[in-house]
Parts: sequence; structure tokens; C-alpha cells
Amino acid sequence: MIHLNQNEKILMVLHRHWIVIVSRFLAGAFLALLPLIVVPGILALDSMQKVVQLDNAGAAILFFQVIYLMIISLFLFMFWVDYYLDMWVITSERIIDIEQKGLFRREISEFMLDKVQDITVEIPDIMATLLKYGNINIQTAGEKSFTIKQIPKIYEAKNLILDYSSGNRKKNNNVGA
Repeated sequence: MIHLNQNEKILMVLHRHWIVIVSRFLAGAFLALLPLIVVPGILALDSMQKVVQLDNAGAAILFFQVIYLMIISLFLFMFWVDYYLDMWVITSERIIDIEQKGLFRREISEFMLDKVQDITVEIPDIMATLLKYGNINIQTAGEKSFTIKQIPKIYEAKNLILDYSSGNRKKNNNVGA
């Protein structure tokens, strides 16, 4: 639960771009389908037919395929939880970073917007350019740098942070009054 100070308002809530989870799910689907392609191919070889002459070989292969699919499903579920629960909340006074680490651990950090000294937008590759997402690196006074990773609307978020940081914050508070 996020507790806001008096007169503080939520300006923007950001999650990672949807392509992040889609790419992980596509990789998981490929890994899930891989045994359906590889195992019949291996069993079709003459040398393997002599090795796998046991009556229960088909059941053992099916058992290991189900275990393999359960492991893939667990990892996909963990990726989804991490994607869904990671968020950045930009308020009129601070940025709150809520980062899910595994299934049962969460790390929440925040810093005040008036300590922002420098903001850099990074678009890492051609996919990010086409889908308009990227990273925002924020340098603050006296603290380590802060990175908001793989978010959509990067320029809108950067401009919002700049508008509400240090000297611009007073101007924005007077506009609403």
C-alpha cells in the first residue's frame, strides 16, 4: 500500500512494456514444444530403438515430459508475477519503485523528485525503437543512480519527472492553486 503525503498526488503508474512478457512467453512456448519435436526424432533412430526396448519406456518418457512442462510452467508463472507486480509510481513529490524479487520477496524504494539532477533516456535496440519503449536513468543528489527499465511512454515519463523536479515543482504547485 502506498501512503501519500498531504497534497501529494499520483501522476503516473508505469509497468514494463508488454513485449517483455510476450518474449518470455514465446521462449517458454518454444521450450515447451521442443520435446514434442526432439523425442520422436530420437526414438525414430535405429540405434535408439534397440536401447529403448523396455515395456514402460513410453510411460517413462511421458512422465519426464510432464515434469519438464511443469517446470517450464512454473518459470512462466514466476516471469508473469515479476512482470505484473513490478511498477514505478510517479507522484508529485517522489518516485516509488516497487520491485518483486521472486515469488515472496518485494523491495520498495523511493526518492524525492527535488533531488533529481540528471535524466537520461536509453532506447537499447531496434525493437525498442519500433515499439517505443526504453529505460530512464535518473541521477540524484547524494544517492546512487536509479533506472526505470523497459517502460512504455518514456518521453512522457521523463518530461513529467523533469516538470515536477526541483525548481519546476514550485511552478506546478502554483498552477493548481
